[in-house]
Amino acid sequence: MAEKDYYDILGVKKTASDDELKKAYRTLAKKYHPDKNKGNKEAENKFKEISEAYAVLSDKEKREQYDRLGREAFSGGSPFGAGGFDFSQFAEQFGRAGGRARSGRRTSAGPGGFTDIFSDLFGGGGAGYEPGPERGTDLQAELTIDFHDAVLGATMDLTINGSSVKVRIPEGVSDGQRIRLRGKGAPGSMGGPAGDLNVLIHVRPHPFFERRGDDIYIDLPVTIGEAIRGAEVEVPTIRGTVRARIPAGTQDGKNFRLSGRGVKKKSGGHGDHYYRVHVHVPPHVAPEAMEAVEVLEGQYLENPRASLKTTL
Repeated sequence: MAEKDYYDILGVKKTASDDELKKAYRTLAKKYHPDKNKGNKEAENKFKEISEAYAVLSDKEKREQYDRLGREAFSGGSPFGAGGFDFSQFAEQFGRAGGRARSGRRTSAGPGGFTDIFSDLFGGGGAGYEPGPERGTDLQAELTIDFHDAVLGATMDLTINGSSVKVRIPEGVSDGQRIRLRGKGAPGSMGGPAGDLNVLIHVRPHPFFERRGDDIYIDLPVTIGEAIRGAEVEVPTIRGTVRARIPAGTQDGKNFRLSGRGVKKKSGGHGDHYYRVHVHVPPHVAPEAMEAVEVLEGQYLENPRASLKTTL
């Protein structure tokens, strides 16, 4: 079977200009590059084919020979001599040129080599590129903190690659939030800046505080007498204990609010603190106290379940 024409491989006409060749090759090389097609032998062969075609057609002398005689112009069937086409070098150069074209600096590499082809392709104008300063990669880490530290903020130590990093936990951070520490990632090369460290925050649940957005909720146990008579009780909040009034006749499950006692908001200010009254019944009542219970039962003017439907 006849070998495919280099122009057909790149999808261009024989009259294609250098810029048209570059554009065609750039599109195909990015599509079939081995880094984007790992384990795909067909894509690897395709990349080799288009790279060989561009290597010949981008060289003025080789292109003239090819236009006159086709592949027969090259002894042994290869325009690259007895060693043939060095695909591995070409693929490596593509990766380097693509990643360093913007950060590298020019060198005095001579024309005709693979470096010329790639520096040409990525805007080097025929000059080679050697590595310049490159930014370090970003690192990922996870940190589990207490509820108190998440709400009020803290500074904690985190060990990354054997070294300790100070992590400032902002006030009001929530479970699942990420904190970016600029310049705390992997070091750069050739004098380039370090990458960032991204820390995923996990917050341990609190035994009695519950966070909902910027608000805090708590169940507050009270005695039967406090609920009936009313009382001044101590309500724990994330910033300390607050004394609050329970009105006389407070029902079980009644909610009260302490304004501005919640979590700091990103927009400024704080959320609220809600406490729900839970009437605590003593597990054991002495026989002599049962008479008082009977008196208390007589205070109900109606069955508290009278409003509930007895049928569906």
